[in-house]
Amino acid sequence: MATASPLSRLRRSRRLSLLLFAGSLIALVIAATWFIAARTDLARSYDQLSSRNQLLAQALMAQQEAQLKVENARSAQQVMDRLSALGLQPEGWGERMINLRSTQLSRDESAALLAGIAAGPDRLFGAEAFELSVTNPAEGLFHLPVLVDERIPAPLQVTLRGSLLFRTGPADDNGIASTSTTGASQP
Repeated sequence: MATASPLSRLRRSRRLSLLLFAGSLIALVIAATWFIAARTDLARSYDQLSSRNQLLAQALMAQQEAQLKVENARSAQQVMDRLSALGLQPEGWGERMINLRSTQLSRDESAALLAGIAAGPDRLFGAEAFELSVTNPAEGLFHLPVLVDERIPAPLQVTLRGSLLFRTGPADDNGIASTSTTGASQP
């Protein structure tokens, strides 16, 4: 029996080892399946977080734009209220955008253009860019060139960008536009 005892122990030990191995293998497969599912869920959660953060950033930008629009509307209303308090009629004015970029004009045309945008009771000009220069270095900007051999003076180079506000309605005795807009005049 002494021989049977180690053999039976070995068989039991093999059986036990196989059972332990099978149990460990099953536990390992279950753990690997759970890990893969958890990793997939984590990746999906990161994707959702990223898309939600992007939506949040877009919403914050839209909110800032809306706040700016509200502030601009309040500012415009305050300007309109101040104009009304001063007796000016904003609807009695029109706007024309002027955009000349490096345009060459004769001195007479340049003078007429500058006279047309000069501030007066019927018009205001807000310049964003203004440049007036000579194209011939021998001629001066503020002095008329001397005509030699009946040569026409070189043109001036004009860059002018801005908005011209002009009265579209008649003005009363104080220079304030009346409420009617008949007889519109434009420069």
